[in-house]
Amino acid sequence: MISKQDLLQLFQKEFATSSRVLKAYPTDKDDFAPHERSSNAIKLASNFVFEMYLVEKYIFGEEIDASRFRTYRPDSVGSAAEDFAREASKVISRLEDLPENELKKSVSFGGATFAADQFALMLLFDQIHHRGQLSVYVRMAGGMVPSIYGPSADDRGTNL
Repeated sequence: MISKQDLLQLFQKEFATSSRVLKAYPTDKDDFAPHERSSNAIKLASNFVFEMYLVEKYIFGEEIDASRFRTYRPDSVGSAAEDFAREASKVISRLEDLPENELKKSVSFGGATFAADQFALMLLFDQIHHRGQLSVYVRMAGGMVPSIYGPSADDRGTNL
């Protein structure tokens, strides 16, 4: 089990990094996809928002509205970035107020059962995976990849 404080610190750090990558995406290339089997940039960016929705609903025991998966269509990567920032802030705020023992409760998802903290970590790792994909999109679409875990070829500035 990961402590609530450690989970919060991970979320805060990784959400901030994901926000930087989303904001780095060029504004005029929303339909870009590097391959015919790849999602376009808007669809990829929408995953970040979906994951916040899943964390919020499953960790905090709220009813899932499956139609959200079919109806959420941001206009642009930029609007998905704004939605992600808002939803990530909400998740962090709610997690701060969550009693630590709630992270031990069982969560059923995709035919498997997880402790809530492990479910949250699984979605965080999936977000990191999608962030890696998006960082490649940023570069291929002509943007500047920000620092993620250290300097990038485009951003030799601040390390996290």
